[in-house]
Amino acid sequence: SDYNLDCMPPHGYIHVLSLTDNIAEFKNAVNKQKISGNIDTPEGGFDAMLQAAVCQTHIGWRKEAKRLLLVMTDQTSHLALDSKLAGIVIPHD
Repeated sequence: SDYNLDCMPPHGYIHVLSLTDNIAEFKNAVNKQKISGNIDTPEGGFDAMLQAAVCQTHIGWRKEAKRLLLVMTDQTSHLALDSKLAGIVIPHD
């Protein structure tokens, strides 16, 4: 890269903050984040969505809450099952 940035290494998912109504805490958590390059975008975002959907206690979903996760991107994702070409054959549990 031509940019001298202090970036985090690529990662699948890091839990930063549970759902909260504390706006100051949310802003503080967002401001502390560093840019990170995922090796396989936009699938990295899909992995994060999967974690947010299944890790109910870490995220802080209320039992009665309806959950909505929205992804907006201009990148195309891979074809379904193309991971088999890379030898990735075990699906998420």
